[in-house]
Amino acid sequence: MVFKYLGLSHEYGSFDCLLLIKYIYKNEFGLDFDIPTYTTSRQWMKEFSPNKVDEWAMKSFTKVNWTDSQDYDVITFKNDNSKLIIHFGLFLKPIRMLHIEEGGVSCVETLSDYWINRVHAVYRHEQMV
Repeated sequence: MVFKYLGLSHEYGSFDCLLLIKYIYKNEFGLDFDIPTYTTSRQWMKEFSPNKVDEWAMKSFTKVNWTDSQDYDVITFKNDNSKLIIHFGLFLKPIRMLHIEEGGVSCVETLSDYWINRVHAVYRHEQMV
């Protein structure tokens, strides 16, 4: 299923890391959820505190333990210094994620120590619990 979402070009406001997740949930599972309004530029990161992300996620998702992650759970990542949320991805077993970064294309990547050490939280859509 994820292969048809590989190679999509990053563009703030069209296909960024959060909108990619929303698009996949809508097209693959028929699930929709609101996303917070945010600046459609690199500045979006300054608007996503861990508390804001938790509050947003709890409207449609349930927080789960990292060790209980299942396919298509949403992973949020924080910056080491500012502690702001800097990225969103979709968990894929055994320990990978589907994501898209600024200037790149959507891809599946192994969750290296770099990413694992920055996990803020993992969320599962309430309809997938």
